[in-house]
Amino acid sequence: MKYSVKILGGGKEVGRLSVLVRRSNSPKGVLLDAGVNFDDEDRPVFAATYPPKYVDAIILSHAHLDHIGTAPLYFISGSPKVYATRPTKQMAKLMLEDFLKLNGYYSPYEHREVKALLENTETVRYGQKIALGNDMEAEFYSAGHIPGSMITVLNANGERIAFTGDLNNIETKLMKPAHIDLIGKVDVLIMEATYGTTRHPPREKAEKRLISIIEETIDKKGTVLIPAFSIARGQEIMMILAKYDPPVPVYVDGMIRQITEIFLENSDYINNPDLLRKAYENFNIVRGWRDRNRAWKHPSIIIASAGMLKGGPSLYYLKRIGRNPRNAVVMVSFQAPGSPGRRILEEGLMPDTEEPVKARVEWLDFSSHADRDVLLDVVKKLSPSKLIIVHSEADVAEGFAKTVELEEAAEDVIIAENEKEYEI
Repeated sequence: MKYSVKILGGGKEVGRLSVLVRRSNSPKGVLLDAGVNFDDEDRPVFAATYPPKYVDAIILSHAHLDHIGTAPLYFISGSPKVYATRPTKQMAKLMLEDFLKLNGYYSPYEHREVKALLENTETVRYGQKIALGNDMEAEFYSAGHIPGSMITVLNANGERIAFTGDLNNIETKLMKPAHIDLIGKVDVLIMEATYGTTRHPPREKAEKRLISIIEETIDKKGTVLIPAFSIARGQEIMMILAKYDPPVPVYVDGMIRQITEIFLENSDYINNPDLLRKAYENFNIVRGWRDRNRAWKHPSIIIASAGMLKGGPSLYYLKRIGRNPRNAVVMVSFQAPGSPGRRILEEGLMPDTEEPVKARVEWLDFSSHADRDVLLDVVKKLSPSKLIIVHSEADVAEGFAKTVELEEAAEDVIIAENEKEYEI
């Protein structure tokens, strides 16, 4: 019995990931993620969709918008079953509601579709197996990317088809490595390769560099602003600082607080819950404008969303501290081309103005994605006959495909293209 993989998003692009696996003689299938990207004007670009009546189930690998932002579309005229871990379900509610708040004008779905998605979501745990219909069974393993992220393995009439979602296989303060060693051999591997041609520096090196910048700024009586993604990056930085125990107040602002509370409620999904709890209890959680106005007026460390400085409290703080050379702005999140954070790094200019940023500006690599070497090691361990590369820019995907072929880590390597369907 043959199966096929249809790429609805994430082919030769990072994000907007959505993949359908179906039996070749049936229109019905299982949807793996359904994400959204944003164009140069920050408008949402949704993944292609598949008729909801033919979707037996939707499996969400984790709660980032580029993996869940299209999913509510399936509830305009359908009601498929959704599977996700408990932290993913809880974070998806926050992320999708925030998405509608910022992008509702461009969205074909509304709050009722988000509500329907959440009501149809059954939570699953690592190691669990569930029947999906159409002779398919799913089992779940930690992807090591963010708390609650999972690798899905579909058992399809004897074929084992693995979908990584976003993946990391190193230990950090927040996360343990992915459960690669528990999966065993697979026949088909649908794998992200965001950093398929890049090597990340050792995490310890990035941590030491961060602490060094903080110490140098504090010595000058300055304030350090750390714009960070709300999910995982903000908490990772909190935990590093909690271990370091800095001599100035630390403030945490934005959605980072709510996500931290979700992580602490689901402490079995994180590596060192006691360290995160220490940070949450000892740091100053900003709960309003009075706290916000106080945070930057004296030497301090401020961890705030949004990570690319597109808005939120991090942009507010930048405008308050960015003109003073005693202060520092440390980027720890990916800065997309065209984002305010990328403009600061490349041009040294404040967002929406020609005014120079006088504060010290640094970028540190705290990526929660696997790099080239880790990705290659995962392919070797899972030993697939067929590797389908998704969630990767075209040139990066081509570079990683060549690496896999040279190492003979997979028999057949496919660089996925959107709207194409591949027989497996």
